[in-house]
Amino acid sequence: MRESERLHTLVFDLDDTLYPEREYVFSGFRTVDEWLVAERGVKGFIAQAEALFAAGGRGQIFDEALAALGVREDGLVGRLVAVYRGHRPAIDLPAESAAILAAARGRYRLALLSDGILEVQKRKASALGVSRWIDVQVFSDQWGREAWKPSERPFREVMRQLPGSPAGYVYIADNPRKDFIAPRALGWRTVRFRRAGGEHAAYVGSAAEAAEAEVASMADLRAWLEL
Repeated sequence: MRESERLHTLVFDLDDTLYPEREYVFSGFRTVDEWLVAERGVKGFIAQAEALFAAGGRGQIFDEALAALGVREDGLVGRLVAVYRGHRPAIDLPAESAAILAAARGRYRLALLSDGILEVQKRKASALGVSRWIDVQVFSDQWGREAWKPSERPFREVMRQLPGSPAGYVYIADNPRKDFIAPRALGWRTVRFRRAGGEHAAYVGSAAEAAEAEVASMADLRAWLEL
């Protein structure tokens, strides 16, 4: 990166940026599996769910896993979704993410900006322990779904809590479909984190969706930031 001294605030996305989101998914699958065994005597869910996820399945994994197990019960999928969303995540912040946050904290102000169901995202952030480095945490769902990215509202909230010139903010995130539209419009700098195995890693996107820079690891990001 050039002119790094102009930056004053690093704003991180959460899922597939600070940690691999699949770790949360697998944590939820394990909790659902344990619930099914304890409450319904159903075994084998986790193997089915993980196989469907690995094959690219999304959205209907619970329905398909139960169908494969021959389980048919009205309302069960909804109950499992509630168990999944309400579980305490067994996830850890990768060492390289902790290292870059520790290195950046003395040089920049740090913030978190994440979409997703409010209580779910809060539990993820808590489990990862990001408050050790990040004081400002903005979860767009606090204003409802209409405030999810690409809405400018959560980005403006970061600017309200951490005032500064627009060009001094950089948003580091993984999903070009929604992540960089608002910050670019506001004059922020943007970095795409293309994590190997990430949900959106293979997405190419248009020029309008693209970030200013792209990195594949926290080591690459540290080099871009000259940390």
